[in-house]
Amino acid sequence: MRKILMLTAALALAATGAQARGKATDISLDGYCNIYHVIVGAGAAGAQDTPSCSGSFGGGLIATEKGFGKSVVLALQDAGNPGVQRMLQLSYPFVTGGLFKLYEATDGTNFHLALDGTYSVIEGAVAKPGKSITSGR
Repeated sequence: MRKILMLTAALALAATGAQARGKATDISLDGYCNIYHVIVGAGAAGAQDTPSCSGSFGGGLIATEKGFGKSVVLALQDAGNPGVQRMLQLSYPFVTGGLFKLYEATDGTNFHLALDGTYSVIEGAVAKPGKSITSGR
């Protein structure tokens, strides 16, 4: 538990630093209303979804995963779904047609792939109709 708390604190600190000096990109998850304003800088990342969709937010790191490649991995908070922990993985660098994977856990240990798909890089976060990736499936 102590390791999880320390990692969470480190991610929050890293995300704050990324937002202070990073590059911002708006990522629209294809087929969903989610548009994440992602800021990447100094190996860390922070993101916030549009309030009209889920309003979820989080911080994370740039990582490389065998079989997926370089990506931004974000731990997401969503007030509408207490007790569910989520990690969003976005292929990086960001390009339209890039891949995303959403992992979920209810015990903090056993994450499972809940959803995957593609995303588009867009100009400006404009509300769009549809269901959120964080809504019940």
